[in-house]
Amino acid sequence: MRPVISLKGLSHMTGSRYLLKDINWDINQGDHWVVFGMNGSGKTTLLTILAGFKPLTHGSLTVFGEPYTNDNVLEIRKRIGLVSASFFDQYYTRESALDIVLSGKFGTFGIRYDIQDEDIIKARKLLVELHLGDKIDQLFNMMSKGERQNVLIARALFSNPEILIMDEPCTGLDVYAREHLLNVVRDLAEKTDIAIIYVTHYTEEILSVFDQCLLLRNGYCYTMGKTKEIFNTKSLSDFLRFPVDVKIAEDEKIYIKMDIKSNVRDVIRGSDIWLQ
Repeated sequence: MRPVISLKGLSHMTGSRYLLKDINWDINQGDHWVVFGMNGSGKTTLLTILAGFKPLTHGSLTVFGEPYTNDNVLEIRKRIGLVSASFFDQYYTRESALDIVLSGKFGTFGIRYDIQDEDIIKARKLLVELHLGDKIDQLFNMMSKGERQNVLIARALFSNPEILIMDEPCTGLDVYAREHLLNVVRDLAEKTDIAIIYVTHYTEEILSVFDQCLLLRNGYCYTMGKTKEIFNTKSLSDFLRFPVDVKIAEDEKIYIKMDIKSNVRDVIRGSDIWLQ
């Protein structure tokens, strides 16, 4: 079976600095991957390259068997749903929620002339389902962070994607919206053959459906493999370079406990503390 996404030695440089270096990774239709790493590890850069919004500088990338070109990039983007507030917040400001969702039809930032009535109906239904029924005509920059996140989720799902790429999708969501989204993701994973790539900082968001995992550190692939084999006390302690205790709850959610000391109280009270 040919992978829907294949990376060979993929790298991305800014100036003389590598944000990603020598990533080799194959993703098949129906795979469910979680990507985990600290801030600055290259996660968002990797996802935006996969979705065709940022170029690689070295190596190769094929999506649905083809490399991105000027001729095919929009057609491929239509088959991929990308949720990334850290990326789209750079481009969207005064667009309405409805127009942003409709742009998912074209793989662009804006909408084109061939919008049909059924497209508008579908976009409105998605926004209602994501609790934005009263925000359909609201401007993006007038929404809360959680509302903006839900708009991007609706945009990603609009074209019924074959690949769904989610960059910290629960960021800014309240507890109800977070659980609702996780249930949506679980349902898509269990009942469709969509390939899902899910980035998070929080291990309790790693659903049992995410049976494969890639750990990124400083732009390099630290390791990849079965999630159950990677998310254990020893492996995570080595990866994070700090002792952690990993626990798997009865609902199969993963929790990490870290014993981190703080001297903030002493600092604000004026106590003498030697700078390390």
